[in-house]
Amino acid sequence: MKEKNWLTWLTVLALVVGFAAMGASVWLSVQAAKQTQRNSQLAGQLYQASRTKSQEAFSVKKRLDKLASDNSSLKKKNSRLAKENQALKQANQDLSAASAAAGLNVWETEEKSGKLQLEIDNQTGQAVSDLLVLAVAASGRVTLNSLPSYFPVGGAKPRYFYRKKVAIGKTEGSLTGAYAGSDMVCLFADASGVYWFKGNRGQIEKIGSQAHFKKLLRQIRLNKLEESPLLVKKTEKKKMSKKTTKKTEKQSSKKKAE
Repeated sequence: MKEKNWLTWLTVLALVVGFAAMGASVWLSVQAAKQTQRNSQLAGQLYQASRTKSQEAFSVKKRLDKLASDNSSLKKKNSRLAKENQALKQANQDLSAASAAAGLNVWETEEKSGKLQLEIDNQTGQAVSDLLVLAVAASGRVTLNSLPSYFPVGGAKPRYFYRKKVAIGKTEGSLTGAYAGSDMVCLFADASGVYWFKGNRGQIEKIGSQAHFKKLLRQIRLNKLEESPLLVKKTEKKKMSKKTTKKTEKQSSKKKAE
């Protein structure tokens, strides 16, 4: 009887332990499932966060690329504007210099012994240098580019008047050789060393540096320029004759006194 009770208790105990183990196993399974679900949710959240971060990073990179592109475009625009501003400033300077250069006028006064007499009126406000006046046989507008075509190789040599320096005011001179042309043009340098061309219709064009001026001279076969003499005005001759007369009178009066 005692053995049967003992076996019964053992059976009950085994059943209790079995149920407890089963319950623990079920609980653990449930907890594991819950943990798995939580891990899955966390993984999903991490993936979503990573994807959001990736999108944000892509968006930031896109904005940075756009800013870099805009900055590059702005730099190009600024560079272009700076060049345009410099060109505009240079154009304004050239316009001012050209306006001053327009104050140099040359015209013929008369023809004597086959030579054309000239009058140069420098009203530029400054002395000019390398003044070259050319007679051109032209019926139309003579430009800086078209000038060499009027003096082809084998043709007549240019007739010119040349002075290294011409002061402010009026100067008189004559062309070298016989007059051979219906119009006149002139080339000269202003006080800043910039060379200009004044055409037969009064238009002003910029030649540039002395090197450009010399290149043009070679094109029209005037590599060596001889300075032209200035005409002495009749009034100056009269003054000189009066001074000479007075001097002679003084000398004669001194001799008589002696």
